[in-house]
Amino acid sequence: MSRLKVPFRMHRTGWFLILFCVILSVRIGGWQFGFPLCALLLASLLLHEAGHMLTAIFLRVPVREFGLRLGGAYNRRACATCRRDEILIAASGPLMNLLLVVPLILVPRLGPELATFNLVLGVFNLLPFPSSDGLRILRNLRSPTIPRDMNPALSNVQPG
Repeated sequence: MSRLKVPFRMHRTGWFLILFCVILSVRIGGWQFGFPLCALLLASLLLHEAGHMLTAIFLRVPVREFGLRLGGAYNRRACATCRRDEILIAASGPLMNLLLVVPLILVPRLGPELATFNLVLGVFNLLPFPSSDGLRILRNLRSPTIPRDMNPALSNVQPG
């Protein structure tokens, strides 16, 4: 059970992410629904990271911490020892968001916005942009060895 205890860190720039989320959510949902929408959007980001972390823990890859920063949610973990495990860990975050889409559509008032956010987050993370899950998956599919940026000797940070 202690493997599931991963410390949370609120980076000082994470407060700007929360402020941006509040402003955006109030614009979308008004004052009445803005704060709950913000909390649920942040929960979606953290559930994305939880997908990565749970898969990593299941595959016995140590996870050191997770948290929020201006760039979004993140986790710090050791590198997996094989490409298959890296691919599974990278794919599990977007999969978590995509699994949330259908139930969220059924939630009245805020559900459609949250479903759309999770759909966009899941799909966007599968695209091969720098530091995205999609690029991590693509590099591991194309390389016979663990890519340089995934080598434990060269990097100890795996952005979410």
